[in-house]
Amino acid sequence: MARLIQVGTRGGEVEWKQALKDVRADDVLLLEPGFYEVEQGLNVADITIKGMGNNPEDTVIEGYFSLGGDCRFFNLENIAIRTKTNHNAFFIEQSADTYLTLRNAVIESGIDNTAAIAGNGKCTIELFSVKVLGASISLFKKSSFRLTMNDCFVDYPSDRYAAIGIQGKGTAIISNTTIKGNLSTYFDSNSEVDLNNSEVNTLLIHGQTWMNLLNTQVTGKDDGSFYVSDESWINVVNCRFAGGVYFDKKTRAIIQNSEMDRLIGCNEAKVTLSNTQINSHTDFQDDATCRATRTVFSGGKDFEYFLALNAQASLTGNDVILNPNKGTMAIQDDANVTLNVLTANQESLEIECKRPENISILGIKWTPKTTDD
Repeated sequence: MARLIQVGTRGGEVEWKQALKDVRADDVLLLEPGFYEVEQGLNVADITIKGMGNNPEDTVIEGYFSLGGDCRFFNLENIAIRTKTNHNAFFIEQSADTYLTLRNAVIESGIDNTAAIAGNGKCTIELFSVKVLGASISLFKKSSFRLTMNDCFVDYPSDRYAAIGIQGKGTAIISNTTIKGNLSTYFDSNSEVDLNNSEVNTLLIHGQTWMNLLNTQVTGKDDGSFYVSDESWINVVNCRFAGGVYFDKKTRAIIQNSEMDRLIGCNEAKVTLSNTQINSHTDFQDDATCRATRTVFSGGKDFEYFLALNAQASLTGNDVILNPNKGTMAIQDDANVTLNVLTANQESLEIECKRPENISILGIKWTPKTTDD
């Protein structure tokens, strides 16, 4: 039977170390505001810890927790966790089959290579109104996971590690969350990632990943701020990309009602665009293909070509808008383009090309500028 245990230093309350010594399965520890230590870490099993302050920072636990094979669940609410050692704040062991739920919590670390949550076994992780400061959320190769995040904030802009790193097998559903750092899936990942109404610096997607992006902003400005590779499938709706979107290898992508600074597709990537705006540069290489409907291809001052294709790449477009802004189109090698242009911001277009017969553009005058082999 669950017990409610008042923990603190006032009369009638149980002292912290004694409470941990006598804790039983299903106990709920109610911590008065203050500072608590778990110097050697704590193996937890089937307990709930709640801070009784007005804010999570009123009740601070310094230490770390492990969830092993005997742990069915661990709940933490209205608590701040601080780790000053090289231990992960929450370590889910490979033998685990457990639930970890954090509500209105803060996890803070000062060690660059530690995780706020490190998942190795089978785990369901639920984070609601959680701040993660100076640490990552990492789901490792042997994990089988379901991650749910809502109204969270992750601040880990590391050049070496992902703020949220996903290997293993499972589903991550992240909503209304700000990620100051990168979200990455890795080469051995087999996962579904849903990112909704959120903001992230960089997305690096590998392995076999199904990704859905809805009403989300990617704020990084590099060419590969949203980089997708391997055999990933991407569905993007109503998103904004401050930098480049880069599709590589066997990526399959559908992008709707979105805006990006530049787009690159290479290898065997297949891209479908609808009601989408590209502001500076578009480039398809190798065997990449693109089908575009009601899409705007614009040129930026930093790029000679506003639209370029080479090798065997192909672009087919209906009701597209071309805004070269004095830029040039380049259709090199055996690449081919078939476009029906709805409107453009200049009367004619010069196209650098090797084979003019591979180009069919209706709706705007164009002149080939033939290049040598």
